[in-house]
Amino acid sequence: MNKNIDVSIIIPLYNKEKFIEYTIKSVLNQTLKNFECIIVNDFSTDNSLDIAKKIINNDCRFKIINHKANRGL
Repeated sequence: MNKNIDVSIIIPLYNKEKFIEYTIKSVLNQTLKNFECIIVNDFSTDNSLDIAKKIINNDCRFKIINHKANRGL
C-alpha cells in the first residue's frame, strides 16, 4: 500500500453520464489531497466513461477499472 494515500474512494459507474461529472468534481474539491479514487466502470453504454476520462485528465490519483460485461454491484 502506498504510504502517501490517506483514503481510498471507490465510485461504481454504470450509465450515469448525468452524475459522473458532479461526483468526480466533488472528490476533487475535498480538502484532503492524498487519496486514490478507483472508478469501476460496469460496462456503461452511455457517455459516462468518456466524461470521467475527460475530467480526470491523467490525474494519477484516479484509476479506472473497466468490466467487459455488466456485472452489477
